[in-house]
Amino acid sequence: MDPQAIVERLRNVANIPAAFFALAEDAPNETVYLQSKISDQTIVKSSAPRRWSGTTYQQAAAQISRLSHYLSANGIGRGSRVAIVSYTRPEWLLADLAILAAGGVSVSIYHSVNRDETGYILFDSEASVAFAENQEQVTKLLSLSEIPCQLPGTELRSAAEQKITLKKIIAFELVSPHPLVVQLSDILADRTVSDTTPASFLAVTGGDLASLVYTSGTTGPPKGVMQTHTNHLTNVWQAARTNLFALDGDLFLFLPLAHSFARLIGYIGFLTPTRLKFPAVADTRSSILNVNSVLQDLRESGVQVVPTVPRILEKMVAGIKERSSAGGLSGFLLGATLRSARNIWQAERDGYPANVGSQILYFLTSPLRRKIKRQLFGSGFQHGVSGGAKLPIPINEFLASLSIVVYEGYGLTETCVATNVNRRELNKIGSVGPCLEGIELKISEEGEILFRGPNVALGYFNRPQATKEAWDSAGWFHTGDLGYLDSDQYLFITGRKKELIVTAGGKKIAPVAIEERLVASRFIASATVFGDGKPYCVALIQPELPVLEEWSRREGRPVDLTSRAVLELFQQEIEAVNERLSKFETIKRFRLINDEFTVENGMLTPTFKVKRTKVQQRYEELIESMYL
Repeated sequence: MDPQAIVERLRNVANIPAAFFALAEDAPNETVYLQSKISDQTIVKSSAPRRWSGTTYQQAAAQISRLSHYLSANGIGRGSRVAIVSYTRPEWLLADLAILAAGGVSVSIYHSVNRDETGYILFDSEASVAFAENQEQVTKLLSLSEIPCQLPGTELRSAAEQKITLKKIIAFELVSPHPLVVQLSDILADRTVSDTTPASFLAVTGGDLASLVYTSGTTGPPKGVMQTHTNHLTNVWQAARTNLFALDGDLFLFLPLAHSFARLIGYIGFLTPTRLKFPAVADTRSSILNVNSVLQDLRESGVQVVPTVPRILEKMVAGIKERSSAGGLSGFLLGATLRSARNIWQAERDGYPANVGSQILYFLTSPLRRKIKRQLFGSGFQHGVSGGAKLPIPINEFLASLSIVVYEGYGLTETCVATNVNRRELNKIGSVGPCLEGIELKISEEGEILFRGPNVALGYFNRPQATKEAWDSAGWFHTGDLGYLDSDQYLFITGRKKELIVTAGGKKIAPVAIEERLVASRFIASATVFGDGKPYCVALIQPELPVLEEWSRREGRPVDLTSRAVLELFQQEIEAVNERLSKFETIKRFRLINDEFTVENGMLTPTFKVKRTKVQQRYEELIESMYL
């Protein structure tokens, strides 16, 4: 069947399983996904090329069907909630589609959230069965039935302590025996369970609930966003219409599938002819991401398109800058490559001729630019697509100067998911692009971004008041983000409505824009700006320690965050940013902190957004000391 016809069919099928099984019937022998394999867990660090194993639509359909029949036999029917607690891997999507084929609702839980939050989501969603990736996740789930977890209060109930007991836990990896636990491999190997296409999904309509995805919870307990089958199918169709994903190409999927952006990529792979490529599972007992293993798989995958998030790109850029300041011949050549690339790119952007020296150097260093791109993304790479959080302009410009194209997009869990993305024909760095087809966008009088369309979710599960506050009577979803549209209808995000700093003098400041400029410094890994209700703005700065250590070695100084030399260095970096800000926006004082913000310590959401309120609480005394 024609690939475009398959995409158009997404507008007419009743539900997600119907779309998958129709494609499996049309192209049973086509590959739906491939995964890198590690033959021996003890040699994960080996640089030897990985083996890639493919799965056809026919094989995937049989596994999904057998698993769906098993769920039905264990009481899962239309509207039943089933949780998935796992990092990204093929089994995640197989489980998800099996849940939907049984008529159930998939509840995604980040592998990295703590025990209490896991218990809260299971309790709030009323999930009775859960898929768990490995022993780490199984242990977490079993502990909830033994020791009560703390359940925060919501608008419908008070805070409480509660034990959470599941009827069944299905493990992806081999785990210790337990009466509640069954191995996924045992279910798939059980020939007494049918692998024929189940009939249970035929009664499911497009308006039925398909998934509950809990918001990251930067403030308050997470809210379960109710996403329908039509929401997902529409967004896959909308994304395919952008032509950013080749229907005969490959996508590299390593982002957490518990997040809607990665789920969209997963559905593009399972519901269209586009293939997915998954990294290897580097640790079968823990869900901790092995970054080096993933990067090796990315380089070897040969994919054309890499969906990613800003934090990953920031780390890549920091690594390049660190190597350029390492000294020696290689550091000198890399530094020259970066300078010439930047000069040529700026000249082209601003429409003036670059000087002859830059042009010659740019030509001579072209092999090094190609090598950088290949080492990061592999030989087949065409472009990246960034979502999940705002991509700092300096990061995107740095990559663009090396001919590494990244199209920034935008969307929320509540819009299931993508609403905007830049295009091949016009990529405006700093914007998130125009709307996808079929989506309405407007900017309120307060500058808030509002959306309406078939991809917009129903509301928040068991949270009628919160739903009423976010969805108005005309069906517009109020994002809480601030922005504007340019003459080409490209959307620019300027800040978060609730994160606006209003100084004691009444000045309104968007901290994210200032933070983006600060992290453009190669010495600054992260910056968080404060000043609400205060006379001026201050910042907590996390140094990029490898770069600072290299600087210290060259200066012949120890790395001491309290030393005069180091403080003067960061003061210069901040003053360079202050020169481009209005006077009331400038950073008057700062403090260096040696802590890294992570998901595990609660300072970042699972999509790597800073939990500003948490950071403020943790460093309250340090922040207040800057106003004494």
